Amino acid sequence: MINKKESFLYRKAQISVFIILAILIAIVLIVFFVNRGGLTSIIGGESPISQIEKCMQDNVKEGLGILSSQGGDLEPKNYYLYQNDKVAYLCYTEEYYKPCVMQKPLLKQSIEDELKNYLEPTMNRCLESVKSSFERKGYSLTYKNPEITVQIIPENIVINSNVQLTVSKENTESYQNIKTSISSSMYGFIMTSSSISNWEARYGDSETLAYMLYYPSLKVEKKIRSDGSRIYILTDRNSLEQFKFAIRSMAFPSGITGN
Repeated sequence: MINKKESFLYRKAQISVFIILAILIAIVLIVFFVNRGGLTSIIGGESPISQIEKCMQDNVKEGLGILSSQGGDLEPKNYYLYQNDKVAYLCYTEEYYKPCVMQKPLLKQSIEDELKNYLEPTMNRCLESVKSSFERKGYSLTYKNPEITVQIIPENIVINSNVQLTVSKENTESYQNIKTSISSSMYGFIMTSSSISNWEARYGDSETLAYMLYYPSLKVEKKIRSDGSRIYILTDRNSLEQFKFAIRSMAFPSGITGN
């Protein structure tokens, strides 16, 4: 039988546990809303981080659109002009009867670097726009030159920006990093493009039907051009995203066709 003293100690221990849990939950909520910015800010209204994220998401989509139509290059040097797009060669040879040589064996890293190069100046424009907006409301906003990293992962592209942003008026808020992510099929496109390029480099061609049987949501088209180049168009049947790239491998002189 529990005496009064034991019952009192038991209730006291329970209360202590609830108090500790309440403090931990409060700390987690404060860290989330202050460091990330959340949808609202203690300064009032929409936080600067939310505005910058929206701006960055638009720029990521714009940059992806350019890269997807040009074989992963912002400014292709070796390309095939297809429907006014400069489609970069991922595997190429200028000779006849020979398989191509891989131009971008590290395609994922190359596209991440290209997207980073596209986003760095646009990130500065986003920051300047938000700064002007807040200064018109009487706030002081400072930030450092952003350091951006880009990660292409399955179904997503994640952008991390180190900005060390501070907003001040009656109160002060500080933000170390801004994380932006958007849904994208780019990772799958890169894996498929790399596989096709490897087949072209090894055997001089690839079988598009095999990819579509293995990945039902993926459409793979191969457009054969008169000079022996092939334009591959990958389409996600669900999102309708596309990725185009060019290959010239085992080409034959005009009038001669392969087996």
